[in-house]
Amino acid sequence: MTELDIAKYLRQTRDMMHEVSVQWEIPIGPKQVLLNDYLNLDVSLSELTFKTQSVLLNVPGKQPQQDEQEVLALYSQAFVQFLTISLRQQWTHLMVMTDEDIAQFGRFPQRHLAHQFMGIKTILLNSYHQKRQADFSHAWRSFLKLGLVELGISQADLHKAIQNNFNDNYA
Repeated sequence: MTELDIAKYLRQTRDMMHEVSVQWEIPIGPKQVLLNDYLNLDVSLSELTFKTQSVLLNVPGKQPQQDEQEVLALYSQAFVQFLTISLRQQWTHLMVMTDEDIAQFGRFPQRHLAHQFMGIKTILLNSYHQKRQADFSHAWRSFLKLGLVELGISQADLHKAIQNNFNDNYA
């Protein structure tokens, strides 16, 4: 089984951040960049919530079909967005996970994904407003648990999707 190489992903993310920011048509100030990163992650989490059918429409419309490949792509995108924020905040030490940490995730599975998504988003936004590393760390661990346990994404599949994310940016 391919294990997640967070240190490698952080290096790739750092390189990608520079490549992406120089392509922005409308430059934004340094204080807005972090807000932009958090809002992009929030949007990705919202799309993931919708695509996993964790929320039902409350207005007329068509509920999306669950597509495992699309869920994996969205999850890997949000994964990289978490890394981006950790780099900007200089919180990369929070991203390191041991095999034991990952093994612990399976102890308390969450049956209601909507609750987990809302919890991740709440804690994540608190980490932005309060600038608290502990909240960001909690959101990160909850996010990893969501993917590896509740969504059943294997580390090998996640690794491939993350690499595809970087390859798409440099194609």
